[in-house]
Amino acid sequence: MKKLRAWALCFIWMAVIFAMSTMPGDVSGEQSGTVVEILSQALEQLGISYPETSPLSLELLIRKGAHMAEYAVLFWLYRRALRLSGARCPGRMALLLCALYASSDEFHQVFTEGRGPSPVDVAIDTADAALMGGLCALCERIAGRRRAS
Repeated sequence: MKKLRAWALCFIWMAVIFAMSTMPGDVSGEQSGTVVEILSQALEQLGISYPETSPLSLELLIRKGAHMAEYAVLFWLYRRALRLSGARCPGRMALLLCALYASSDEFHQVFTEGRGPSPVDVAIDTADAALMGGLCALCERIAGRRRAS
């Protein structure tokens, strides 16, 4: 039952990513704009000004940060489901599955108004999954050392 729930969570999260990719470009941009506005106001309240002319815009950071979170979570869910299923190299398999899903997600955006596929986004999503893999490996190594001592 644990294994079934783990895979169900993977598919639910994949559906969340799919739903976000289904939003037309203007709707997605509107959502990012709202988050940028809230974050800008919060930064302003803290006395921090972020130059709007910065080459690294706040909106770009938020959009890529959302991709990062999506695929970090997907990696973790895949890895957990694969471990529970007895996979030999769950981290590597999870990374491969994330790369394949990122590719299919970008292809899906061909059919979404105001959006298009981006090989750069596939690379970013895969790199984000790999970062999560590294973080998981580091945490396991630290936990293993604590148990050994």
